[in-house]
Amino acid sequence: MSRMRISSSGERGFTLAGLIVIMTIISVVVAYTVPRQWSMIMQRDRERQTIFIMKQYARAIMEWQKRHGGLPTSLDQLKDARSPRYIRGPKSEYIDPLTGEVDWIMVPPGAVQQQPQQTLGGGTVNGPNNPPTNTTGNNTPGGLGNFNPQASPKDYVGPFVGVRPNKSGKSMLTLNGADQYDQWSYTVIDLQNEIAIRNNPPQFK
Repeated sequence: MSRMRISSSGERGFTLAGLIVIMTIISVVVAYTVPRQWSMIMQRDRERQTIFIMKQYARAIMEWQKRHGGLPTSLDQLKDARSPRYIRGPKSEYIDPLTGEVDWIMVPPGAVQQQPQQTLGGGTVNGPNNPPTNTTGNNTPGGLGNFNPQASPKDYVGPFVGVRPNKSGKSMLTLNGADQYDQWSYTVIDLQNEIAIRNNPPQFK
C-alpha cells in the first residue's frame, strides 16, 4: 500500500510540472501573437477610417464645386464654410487616423490622368472641372493606373480634387488598386464614377 501511495504522489507531481510547462508555453505564445494580431486589427481599422475620410473630402469638394463653379484651393475653404457646412468633423476638419494629424496632402487635377471616356447607359462622366449632367455614365475609375503621386507633392497649393494621407509604406488594404500609402487616391472623379454606376448599373445579358 505504501508503494502505491508513493507512485500516486509522484504522478501528481509529474502532472503538475507538466501543466506548468504547458501553461508557460501557452503564455509565451499568447504574449507574442496577441499584441501583434491586435496591432494588425487596429492598423486595418485606421486604414478604413482614412479611406472613409478621403471620401468625405471628395464629397465636400464636389459640393463646393457645384456651389462656387470651381474647385477649392485650400482645406481652410472647406473648413470655414458654414452655409452649407461641407466638413462634419468636430472642428470642421478631419484628423488623418494614420498620422494623428491634420496633415492631408492635396491632390491637384493634374495628378489624376484622365482615361478615355467609356459610355455606360448612354452618357459620360466629365472631369473634375465639369460636373456630370443629367446623362451619366462611367469613366475609368481612378487609382494606381492613372494617379501620379509625383504630381501631388506635399507642399502643393492650388485647386485640388481630393486628399491623400501624408504617409508612406505598404498598406494592409488596397485603394483603387494601390497598396502603398503614397499611391492612395480618392478624388471627385472617383466619387462621380461611383454615383454614375449607382444611378446606371451595368446591364448584363
